[in-house]
Amino acid sequence: MAMTWRPTLELLRDAKLIDHDLYDRMGTFGREAKVDADTAGRIADFLDQRLRAMKKGDRIRADLTITGELKKPLTITPETKIEQIDAVDTYSATYEWLAQFRDFSKASGGFEVV
Repeated sequence: MAMTWRPTLELLRDAKLIDHDLYDRMGTFGREAKVDADTAGRIADFLDQRLRAMKKGDRIRADLTITGELKKPLTITPETKIEQIDAVDTYSATYEWLAQFRDFSKASGGFEVV
């Protein structure tokens, strides 16, 4: 989930739908983060617009670029060096995930991330 959630949060922060504090709380396990109904609706509207610039099978990478390329498999072993991991590609949110999150946000009336 973290590999999808991080770019989703970055997208919402970049769109100024969440501030830095809410970004941190939504991205840290065990820290309560509440999104009110108005913000959830704005998130849904934003994602609806963003998805129009994408097609099924696309994904938004950690640097917020859109690609249709398949995600590269990631295998981490004890010998793996950090510089061998492509974090931009590893952390990505698919069109399908963003559509699902849009629908959830629209129907939620506000939500909580814990």
